Amino acid sequence: MELRHYIRMLGRGWWIIALAALSGLLLALARSYVTEPQYRTSTRLLLSPDLAQIQSGQELYAVTTLQNRSTVATISEIMKSGTEFKAIGQTLNLPPGEIFHYKNSAVTIPEASVLELFVDGPDPEITALLANNMAGRAIDYVNQTYPVYRLTVLDAALAPSVALTPKPLRDGMLSLILGGVLGAVLAVIQEQLRTPLHALRRRNITDSVSTAFTRRHFDQQARETLARVQTASLGLIYLDGLVDLTETTSAPIIQRVLRQVHTILRNELRGNDSIGRWDASTFAILLPDTSESAATRTLNRILVALSAPLDAGADREAIRLIPYAGGATRTEEMLYPQLTEEAQHALDRSYRSGENKVLFAAVQPQSA
Repeated sequence: MELRHYIRMLGRGWWIIALAALSGLLLALARSYVTEPQYRTSTRLLLSPDLAQIQSGQELYAVTTLQNRSTVATISEIMKSGTEFKAIGQTLNLPPGEIFHYKNSAVTIPEASVLELFVDGPDPEITALLANNMAGRAIDYVNQTYPVYRLTVLDAALAPSVALTPKPLRDGMLSLILGGVLGAVLAVIQEQLRTPLHALRRRNITDSVSTAFTRRHFDQQARETLARVQTASLGLIYLDGLVDLTETTSAPIIQRVLRQVHTILRNELRGNDSIGRWDASTFAILLPDTSESAATRTLNRILVALSAPLDAGADREAIRLIPYAGGATRTEEMLYPQLTEEAQHALDRSYRSGENKVLFAAVQPQSA
């Protein structure tokens, strides 16, 4: 159930996901377009004992000393040296400041006396030249400092043909995926924020017991409707016995009954008609563009439907309420307060008569 809930969230927020993924893709492609390509080359070197320089009987000592890897680590640090790297740039007569666009690094291969030197930079030819010269500098250092060892080149650096960065296809696909993930997160957050706001709005405009509009929202909606139409009818339906039922019956049963009443009203009305909780025992309906005769027929159908017993739940007797209805029809420039007053008078007359029929007020137009 939880998974389906999140899937529905993502479905409703598909446009957020698509927008975030597309934005990520476009940003990655734009970055690839404006970023200067960087190339990487490397050279591998082997450190081994120089048997020609080792005195007889010292071979085992030389090999053992090499195995403690301190010598290999020292040479690796030399190849990482920024000072040595700058000195090589000067030796190669690179323009002032050009060497700062290149970067050197070195690693030792685990369980072997092999070192690997890397050089990154914008020009593939210069990166290879710097790497090979840096390797030569390391070889000279070993020859001077460790005469019993020999540092030799296993693989010389070559000018790379493919840039290390940027990689438009790789970066674009990665950004597309990450953008989609971010969009999915934003879609879920948007739904989480929208749901409480929607629930808060519904609490402000909907009666929690009956699910009809609150009196305040119904009045506001009625005024807005009367500003748009010339003719409208207001009906009030009083449910006799509801007050006594509220005092003697539990809240869940009252809620069940009132929601059935609201459902009956909705089934008898059109989509643009409004239903409100007028007071504790009365519902109001607003019928735009409806004459008195048409409103009378609608209210009569409602009285018939509400006269039937209402379900109170399992193991309980059905509840029967006695409905009364009164209404008024507004024409021309009649104000909403007069319309509600006339409808209330009509309902009062209907209730006093004791007859289960609809009474309408004889209303005359009144200017503002």
